[in-house]
Amino acid sequence: MSREFLKGNSLEMPSQDNRLVTKTQLLDRGQWASKLEFLLAVAGTLVGLGNLWRFPYLCYKNGGGAFLVPYVLFLLACGIPMFLLETAMGQFTSQGCITCWRHFCPLFEGIGYATQVVIAYAAVSYIVIQAWAFFYLFSSFSAEVPWATCRNTWNTVNTKTSCHLSQKPIYTHTCADISILSVL
Repeated sequence: MSREFLKGNSLEMPSQDNRLVTKTQLLDRGQWASKLEFLLAVAGTLVGLGNLWRFPYLCYKNGGGAFLVPYVLFLLACGIPMFLLETAMGQFTSQGCITCWRHFCPLFEGIGYATQVVIAYAAVSYIVIQAWAFFYLFSSFSAEVPWATCRNTWNTVNTKTSCHLSQKPIYTHTCADISILSVL
């Protein structure tokens, strides 16, 4: 079981081979150059694609404006305090999320692992979204983009184009507006 002791201003923690590691030895892990750099890094992490793209969908799916009341209450009661706690613990121990929780209480190590699972899930979902973006970006350089027509392998027999739905005549696989021809 790992324990930590505060002696003066130094934080002593046992390492894997039971040597005591002081906080001054942990500082070579890296530091932020300024407080502004830290705040911008935190803001970049908090305001991500999931917040900007998925939040309106969640509001619509879960009841619109009525969803905001429990969301804000949960954010104020759990979200912000947990964020501040994790940030303060990370700054205090200069450790990662698993070892940070382990040094405070070995039972809380599971919180660090759960955090890693959530981060891995978010990373996979963001990678899938980026793969879609790259697929459509590179597909848009072809002579005929695959989503422009209904002559694709993934379409069914019941797939109709906008020409079929608008009841316009189709000549040489293109939509024709005969009303323009009648003016001539």
